[in-house]
Amino acid sequence: MKTVRVSAGIICRDGNHDEVLAVQRGYGDMAGLWEFPGGKIERDETPEDACRRELAEELQVRVTNLRDFYTVEYDYPDFHLSMECFFCELDDASKEPQRSDRQLDIRWVSRRSLATLEWMPADQGLIDALSETHDAASEQALVKRRHDSRHSMQGNRGKNTKPELLVRQRLRAAGLTGYRLQWKKVPGRPDIAFPGRKVAIFVNGCFWHRCPHCHPSTPKRNTEFWEAKFRRNVERDAKAISELTEMGWTPITIWECQLKRDCIDETMDKVIATVRAAKR
Repeated sequence: MKTVRVSAGIICRDGNHDEVLAVQRGYGDMAGLWEFPGGKIERDETPEDACRRELAEELQVRVTNLRDFYTVEYDYPDFHLSMECFFCELDDASKEPQRSDRQLDIRWVSRRSLATLEWMPADQGLIDALSETHDAASEQALVKRRHDSRHSMQGNRGKNTKPELLVRQRLRAAGLTGYRLQWKKVPGRPDIAFPGRKVAIFVNGCFWHRCPHCHPSTPKRNTEFWEAKFRRNVERDAKAISELTEMGWTPITIWECQLKRDCIDETMDKVIATVRAAKR
């Protein structure tokens, strides 16, 4: 399914954290439903830049003080929507937002009243999150949770993780060297690849890749976002495994929980045997 990446601005009125700007769609099958202004993120454009550009084009305003606080992940019938949402304010030099010919109406709405409007299907989780924040303190708490979540996600993207180092140590001890790391020439960019043997090893974190052995829990906040992210990870992993198999490679998935002290020997014995059995 195609993913459409967009950026949206939640404009707070004159420093008043209780009122935000909503726009009523005036085109397409969902005409009449409410949404927040924004649009597609162009190639080589950051979500923040896209938000500023779209609000300038759509409402004839300039915005400042963008704060990342939410991502909408939603499956429409024909595409997957991934929407980055930012709190922001009007620049001091900006006039009142102007309705475009693609909008039926624009309106400043109290956050407590957001649920009284009929919103786009993808926006329900966002509306629930906004309805919980009525002042600067609660807004800052929401932004901080978002920042902490992103920081945690980024911290799990690095190379040379402890599980990877454990696997490589065992491979070297078994005399299996000559591998490539993060090899880009085959699907999935395996953590460890033996090109001559056509073996690709993926060392997966249990939380991010949804381990079938320890079944990690799903965060209770912003559940829709997490479920969509996990689903994409699982689908991407399965696609890489399928493509490697079709190319005649032997894909091996090692889960983080399989490298614990009480089971690493059994796990790596099987991995080493599989690598050795692969033809050069």
